[in-house]
Amino acid sequence: MNIVQQLTEWTQEFLPPHLFLVEVEQNPNSNNIAVYIDGDTGVRIEDCRLLSKSLNAKLDEMEFETDPFYFEVSSPGIDKPLKSQRQYPKHIGRELIVKLKSNIELLGKLTEVNADNIILIFKDKKKGYLPNAIKKEISFEEITESIVQISFNKIQ
Repeated sequence: MNIVQQLTEWTQEFLPPHLFLVEVEQNPNSNNIAVYIDGDTGVRIEDCRLLSKSLNAKLDEMEFETDPFYFEVSSPGIDKPLKSQRQYPKHIGRELIVKLKSNIELLGKLTEVNADNIILIFKDKKKGYLPNAIKKEISFEEITESIVQISFNKIQ
């Protein structure tokens, strides 16, 4: 088992139910490994610190044989694409760019999330988001990438 697989396994073991693993990512050009976690209501610095401490202890205990590496534990950040279905609900009310397998890119406000799909509404170019806006149901299977749009203005 390589270090990324091992960190993935241990992270899933150590996390409390309100937190979940998004991704363990190794930079191919260096020995840096990032462990990204998220939570249903966000992630605290303390959550990252505790997981990092647990992973370090396990690595020391196991004397995992590998080249030296540096790893960090953090939340993925708003600029990273959503990787897990579990990340979507906390972004209800925010704008997303959703890229589909059909090479179509959609921009809309996330209004609903269920086990199989999301619902986006689209804004009128002149009037913004209206109560009777066009809705589109998108299956998670159709989505290749979703990126939350950072906005400093309140979306109507």
